[in-house]
Amino acid sequence: MSQVRPPALANKSAGAMAPLGNIEKPYPLAAKVCIAFSWAQVFASIVVWYFYGIGELMDPVDETEVMQFHNAKVMLLPAMLLESCYLISSRNSMSHVSLHGSEMSYLVILEYTVKMLCYTTMAHFNGGIVHKNYRAFGPMRGCYTVRYLEWSIAVPTLLSINNYPLAGSQEPIVFARRLLPNLFVTWAYILASWVAEVTPDAVAGGVL
Repeated sequence: MSQVRPPALANKSAGAMAPLGNIEKPYPLAAKVCIAFSWAQVFASIVVWYFYGIGELMDPVDETEVMQFHNAKVMLLPAMLLESCYLISSRNSMSHVSLHGSEMSYLVILEYTVKMLCYTTMAHFNGGIVHKNYRAFGPMRGCYTVRYLEWSIAVPTLLSINNYPLAGSQEPIVFARRLLPNLFVTWAYILASWVAEVTPDAVAGGVL
């Protein structure tokens, strides 16, 4: 019995990438506004960092939070192993749908790997680089720089997974260009959030 394949997968198997909508046309207004806002956030973060600086390191670091990093590291292992098993079974399958899904598995494993490395670092190095979080409510808490570095990779990875229809059906440059506004605003927001929490000035931190 013949099997009907989606056009994108059929074209890909024939060595061609299928067009998908208007993604190769100039960015729409919303994307341009997103990029402009991201540049403004980056500029504001640099200005606050330069003129107001960052606060003191947290000393001592909350041991309860460090223990939670150990627990998170252990809880990630089963999820990573399950996704790895799915990836192996997909690569051994002759189904084009399975092969297409395996491309998403690479991204999921990348996300788990980044989380595992970051939680391992924070668990074994007493939280890593930990500044005082001046925007936290209640008692002074730590702002974990490694966690923000993890977010700067994990969140864009989730955005890539969310664009599942594009993955494997478009040239890499087209896929990257489609994601660029989302990635840029994510990185700008994470940078602004970190600077806002570690700067001692309440007004500058509140503006960010």
